[in-house]
Amino acid sequence: MLAILSNIIRNITPWFFDHGIKIVAIVIVAHLIRKFAGIFIEKIIRKVIISDHFLTKEAERKREDTLIRIFTVSLRILVWLLTLLMILQETGIAIGPILAAAGIAGIAFGFGGQYLFAILLAAFLSLWKISIVLEMWCVLTERADWLKTSACE
Repeated sequence: MLAILSNIIRNITPWFFDHGIKIVAIVIVAHLIRKFAGIFIEKIIRKVIISDHFLTKEAERKREDTLIRIFTVSLRILVWLLTLLMILQETGIAIGPILAAAGIAGIAFGFGGQYLFAILLAAFLSLWKISIVLEMWCVLTERADWLKTSACE
């Protein structure tokens, strides 16, 4: 048992000093970037957002908080994805095929989203057209009581 444990330690120690320290440094730097960038984003958004005199202070604060949250979460996802890719590269896993697969998946989602958006837009426009036609019918039938339907009420 002691021989197996010392063999494992003997094999892991060079890898740890070669790659493990780099991985720990990557994670620490990613965490620091995320923290300081979050503070920076908050300060920038609080300065950049122009006060709207029509909104209350609370509504303005909520708007700023929403923007801060959106940018901070987006940055957090980006930093941790890059960190993961750097760690995978450091451990010897080729990230080229992963990036290629992500690109192909992005194109597929883009085309699928485009198709879905076109369908939703067409449905919305057809409902809007029906609504306009119904509204025109109600306006036209106001003069003739005998043509009125229950949809005009």
